[in-house]
Amino acid sequence: MTEVTTGTAVTTDTVLALLEAGPRSARDTVLRTARDGRHKLAATLLSLWAAGGEELTDDQTAELRLAQERIERYQQVWERLQEHAPDAFLLKGMTIAALYPPGVLRSAGDLDVICPRHADLWACARHLAATGWELEAFTVGPARPGDTVSPHLGAEFRKPAPDPSQDPYAVGLFTAEIVTDVHGPARQLARPSRSPLAASTVALVAERWERPFRSRDLLDLVLLLRALDEQGVQQVRDDLDKAGLWPEWREAMRGIARLGWRPSVVLPHTRAAAVRARLLRWARTAVRWSSPVRAAAFAAQSGIEGRGGRLAALASDLVHRRPGARRLLAAGVPLFGVPLDTPDAPTDVQPDIPLDDKPVEQLRLDDVGRHLVARTPLGSFLLVSGAARQEWLDEAAGPASAPSSTPGTPGTPDTEHSSSMRTGA
Repeated sequence: MTEVTTGTAVTTDTVLALLEAGPRSARDTVLRTARDGRHKLAATLLSLWAAGGEELTDDQTAELRLAQERIERYQQVWERLQEHAPDAFLLKGMTIAALYPPGVLRSAGDLDVICPRHADLWACARHLAATGWELEAFTVGPARPGDTVSPHLGAEFRKPAPDPSQDPYAVGLFTAEIVTDVHGPARQLARPSRSPLAASTVALVAERWERPFRSRDLLDLVLLLRALDEQGVQQVRDDLDKAGLWPEWREAMRGIARLGWRPSVVLPHTRAAAVRARLLRWARTAVRWSSPVRAAAFAAQSGIEGRGGRLAALASDLVHRRPGARRLLAAGVPLFGVPLDTPDAPTDVQPDIPLDDKPVEQLRLDDVGRHLVARTPLGSFLLVSGAARQEWLDEAAGPASAPSSTPGTPGTPDTEHSSSMRTGA
């Protein structure tokens, strides 16, 4: 199953190969290319230059310092989150960065935290909200048969970076590892995870559903595969099969081969597995779009980011009125939360909840008239599949007319009885 090779070292020559730059290329040109979203290798290159004794300009030194401070800030955040949810684990990010040589940086865009239970997510979310992080998005999604948590949840938080030239800090809390497909249920990988490295490997391959592979992805995959033990290799194989990611795996391996590298793990029979995965994908897509309910919901989703125009608005009205959000969730459609609370309200206060209700400690789905409202420890959210009307928000802010006694998605396990996805707007 595995083929052991000498591997690929993280060196200046390695980065230049990824950037398709020669050793005599102008440093400014190389660094500008490294910053590009197709690579995201600027911090790695700068740290390699510094480690090799090369003199950096003042601007390059400042850029390297900001990258280091961002990484340290995320490390501090993760340490605090671990105190509140010991069973949570990181996906990609710092898990991969630990495989880089000491002193060589891997830039940190965000922090993806997998929470095996709803309680883990609420514990992390409450800590973030209490320490100045702003909730950017909240999602409720259907689970798949065999998943250990239902429904799947996602909460994304942001905080401004100290330097205005930097992107905001971002922390994503999710109960499933793969949430790149907003048209279908999230994908939960092996639980309990036998290998965090394996989970990060498969999640990195799944990024191809959202964007082309970056050159850094190929380096990361080589490092991850080199660090896997036999149990981790088996988990990768099982999860690739479960998620139907064999076509993307083969594409990544072809990209690595074009660089002249040989990964330390070679999985057999991937061609046949990729053919099967594509056939199953086409069949599931046909079934998905054959449902009028799901087809209308997917049209409505195009209005979430301000796309889709009048058609998306009409579809959003249609599916919200009939069949309604609860049936959409049962049909396998992810829903987006629009806050009903005051954004800056304390996390232990839900001002829109009736006074005779106890504070919400876990997820509860309430039917409020024709609307579905998620009551959570973070507040209450109107659940929609597309853009929400103000009148819906006004109506949903009223008292619950028919509280849900089972918060999980019908037909899936609800073990607790308690999305890059955007908040509906």
